[in-house]
Amino acid sequence: MHLQLPENGAISALGDVPRTLLIPLAARAQGAALVPALDPQDRCAAEVLARSGVQVQDIGGDMATVVNILWRTRLIKQSAQAFFARHPQACGVNLGAGLAHYFQWLDNGCNHWFDADLPDVLALRRRWLHPHGRKTGKDPRWGELALDLRDPRGLLTLRKCLQARSGPWLLVIEGVLMYLQPTQVRAVLRTLADVAPEGSELLCDFISPLGIGQAGLNPSLDCTAAQFQWGAHNGHEIADVHPRLELLAQHSVAEAYGWGASLLDFCSQSWTGGPLYAMAHLRVGEPD
Repeated sequence: MHLQLPENGAISALGDVPRTLLIPLAARAQGAALVPALDPQDRCAAEVLARSGVQVQDIGGDMATVVNILWRTRLIKQSAQAFFARHPQACGVNLGAGLAHYFQWLDNGCNHWFDADLPDVLALRRRWLHPHGRKTGKDPRWGELALDLRDPRGLLTLRKCLQARSGPWLLVIEGVLMYLQPTQVRAVLRTLADVAPEGSELLCDFISPLGIGQAGLNPSLDCTAAQFQWGAHNGHEIADVHPRLELLAQHSVAEAYGWGASLLDFCSQSWTGGPLYAMAHLRVGEPD
């Protein structure tokens, strides 16, 4: 897909990585028409896209990205709903939320949710993302958290937030880690594992190390200069970052393309070392 940004708009002032928030927004807003089997039924994405002034051209020209986003959205949605069924009063946080609105699917009437991102991104959320007349800050169970995962001060903010509650957290990081330096990724994962209460769960996507430095091959990133800087061969490699992390499940995007793609993906892992793109579902275990 090709994204045309409005001149002198708030989005054009964002950095390269924050600007990638437009890609999942466009996929959720228009992708359901192209991949109805993966329709996340996002009630506000199209409205937010219209408010942004961003023009989406040839979304079908990058079907792989559309499928990847809709597939991971469904997986996060299903896993999160299962988590809140087990822990109905728990709290969740989307780290690097962009313009995503998962609480529209996850609000059970007694859980809590935070959308965390850079201050400039949160300003866009307040401007464009007001589903059903509700605004973060006015809803006591839905809030915002300004932080930069690349900055130690942001990790300190995250640490304090996680320590403020005793129950398990649902931690979501999608479309973020691959743009961070490996040392920054380890710092994020170690912070989460250090302080998240036992029973907390983490959902994160990752690319193969083969994709590092290859963002230019993705046509949807043509409106940014963002680059892939981190990857993992599999979810076990992510869990190995900290002894409290335990891999519960790993899902390759090949699942979205049927059994033939899954078989090819499995056979190719002998030389790729793992899936090219996948979701890891991890649990935070007992404190050391």
